[in-house]
Amino acid sequence: MIHIRKIILIQAFLYGLIAFSHADEEIKKIKQVIKMYNRTIVEEAKTDRHRDIRTFVKMMEDIATEKVAKKLYIWIQSWHENGLFMDSQIKKIKFLNISINKKSAKAVTEEYWSYKYFDRRINKIVKPETDIFYKVEYSLIKKDNRWLISKIKVLEEKQNQEGKK
Repeated sequence: MIHIRKIILIQAFLYGLIAFSHADEEIKKIKQVIKMYNRTIVEEAKTDRHRDIRTFVKMMEDIATEKVAKKLYIWIQSWHENGLFMDSQIKKIKFLNISINKKSAKAVTEEYWSYKYFDRRINKIVKPETDIFYKVEYSLIKKDNRWLISKIKVLEEKQNQEGKK
């Protein structure tokens, strides 16, 4: 009888380890997708690539849903059409909480950004370098064994409008 209990306890322990390592792997994937999304913002907002919306959405298909990709495209293009380009960097991103269900997840981050806008038409900085803090909630869905950002909600925003000191 004691021998059977030991076997059951060992099996339960092993199943727990497997479940924990799977959850840890999913958390890594979610973090990677969010970081890729933010890197895309940094790169696309400062470059003068004239992608059409279909090409942009296709480029984003491993990161975000079509709706989120289209929204980002429109935001970036609205600045570019007015000659404005954002030069930004993510100074720090901290993951506060990640909760996972089978096919959905939520992640809350604290993000520290620095950015400035320049006008390519006059080759001049039109908004000086500004430090900004965001607390963001990302909603994700799992599709074809990949995590995709399905919604982004800014929970808090603080910025230093005096420019970088």
